[in-house]
Amino acid sequence: MKSRAVAIVRKDGAVLLIHRRKAGAEYYTLPGGGVEEGEAPEQACVRELAEETGLTATVESLLHTLDNAGRTEHYFVMGPATGTPRLGGPESERDCGDNQYRLVWVPLADVPSIGVKPDAIAAHLVAIPHPVR
Repeated sequence: MKSRAVAIVRKDGAVLLIHRRKAGAEYYTLPGGGVEEGEAPEQACVRELAEETGLTATVESLLHTLDNAGRTEHYFVMGPATGTPRLGGPESERDCGDNQYRLVWVPLADVPSIGVKPDAIAAHLVAIPHPVR
């Protein structure tokens, strides 16, 4: 099964999340996607961030790796991002009334209470030691 690479982009005490509304459910997730054959997870993370958000950043460090429903997910803290966040890639094509994707900056202090998926990553997000400037 493919692994997934996930980007953690921070700015001014907030983290960039994708606010999802799908089939009556509402939750938040981080930008990211599948690691392609021959691609390192770090490379996939940079590529997926650019595709989904229009932002450019480099990997600063690996925050956490976890198994989520049989798929390995790599969560990377990104260095300062450049560009203006805008939804792109397949997410922008699938975005419609009952399947919404919205890029939002959420204060790190609010992360534990808003329903970030997967549940196991929220505690790791708020424990990142030094915010990116």
